[in-house]
Amino acid sequence: MTSKPAVILNVNDDAASRYVTSRVLGLAGFHVVEASTGHEALALADEHTDLVILDVRLPDISGLEVCRRLKAAPRTHNVLVLHLSAQAVGPGDRAQGLEHGADGYLVAPVDPEELVAQVHALLRLRKAEREVRALSQEVEHQRRLLELAISSAADPIVLYDGAGRVVFANQALYAARGSHSAHGPGLTPAEMLAKDPSLASYIRLLEDALRTGQVQRGSITVSSDRGPRHYAFVVSPAVGPDGQVAAVMSSARDVTEERSAEEFREQFIGMLGHDLRNPLNALSMSAQQLQRRGGLDERQSQLTHRILTSADRMDRMIRQLLDFARARLGGGIPVLRAPCDLFDVARRTVDELRASHPGRQVQLEVLGDGRGDWDGDRLEQALGNLLANALKYSPAESPVTVHAEGGPEGAVLRVHNLGAPIPAEELPHVFSAWRRGRKPRSEGGSAAGLGLGLYIASQIVRGHGGDVEVASSAPGGTTFTVRLPR
Repeated sequence: MTSKPAVILNVNDDAASRYVTSRVLGLAGFHVVEASTGHEALALADEHTDLVILDVRLPDISGLEVCRRLKAAPRTHNVLVLHLSAQAVGPGDRAQGLEHGADGYLVAPVDPEELVAQVHALLRLRKAEREVRALSQEVEHQRRLLELAISSAADPIVLYDGAGRVVFANQALYAARGSHSAHGPGLTPAEMLAKDPSLASYIRLLEDALRTGQVQRGSITVSSDRGPRHYAFVVSPAVGPDGQVAAVMSSARDVTEERSAEEFREQFIGMLGHDLRNPLNALSMSAQQLQRRGGLDERQSQLTHRILTSADRMDRMIRQLLDFARARLGGGIPVLRAPCDLFDVARRTVDELRASHPGRQVQLEVLGDGRGDWDGDRLEQALGNLLANALKYSPAESPVTVHAEGGPEGAVLRVHNLGAPIPAEELPHVFSAWRRGRKPRSEGGSAAGLGLGLYIASQIVRGHGGDVEVASSAPGGTTFTVRLPR
């Protein structure tokens, strides 16, 4: 598709000069319209005119005045003006013409090639200006759409500049907090914190995002006209080409109702676990008394043993429920530090698991110094959960290995088993509550559980200031690694 030729208005009261100029431009492929006076030029020029070649000396009004009017009129303010004069040829004339808004100035007579080249240059300039204008309009349109979307969002959203000052906060934020809102255009993080000290954890993550350029996530409890509200938020920095944070967007979600339901559930679990212990203890003690009295036939002995075995299993489940409730409601499982030997903890745990799994091979390796200030009972519980998990999810004929090593900075425990690896998509959730892994090997019902063992183990380790991680692959098996500072 061929584009339309540019429209040029040639204004000159000298017919011969006007003819020569129009002829040159016509041969160059332009569509030329002619005018001999200033008023005629003003009447002919419109929004379709691309360029006006304008003589400075016209019989009715000055070409300078024509240029000024063209640039001032809404229909023609974007028209290019090229002065072409044989009389006003001094530096002052050229300067005056450009000051009146002309885009170029040539002195006649002008070489045809130079005239055409000058026209092409000005039209390229006009094309570039139009493209920039169209792009600017599109950017402005997109900006308005973005602002509208953010303003209409149901969740609170705040935009910050690279220094952390508030650029924009949507209506949902102000509606959420009401008179307690601490955000305002231009406020710095320090100023927001001064208005509302409860924002301390949020401000800290905002500053971390500004400093590191990394996404930050957290939760916070703030006041509002409806009382305390709980929010989960994400702080997302935008990094510029220079590697510096240019802006930050923060979005929040009200999780008050979810948190209330979760707290109720956890309180219920804690109370249920506590209240179940009394009837369970009574059941277990009755079965123990029957065993001690003797005189039971084989069938009765089997039933009594089954009652005690099930009661022990229920007791372990109840203890897990209570530990879970403590971890979620009390800020973590309590740890009571005292001098202990981690190697002794490992030996007791391994001996217990060997006794309860007589057909399995559990190996223990120790190296270095195992002494430190830890909660031995809790570490035995954590290691027991890791070992039970390893035995549950490994072939019966394969060994499970516990490696304990003590160094000057701390101690490391590793529990390794062979068998099918943990799927990659499950690895990030291994230590989450209520998570149960792939189907374990059949072991007479030993697979039953609440999915809390690894969660509780991780909470015990974190209560000691340590960390626990897992690596799993088909050739290497699965290894849980616990690191404990002294």
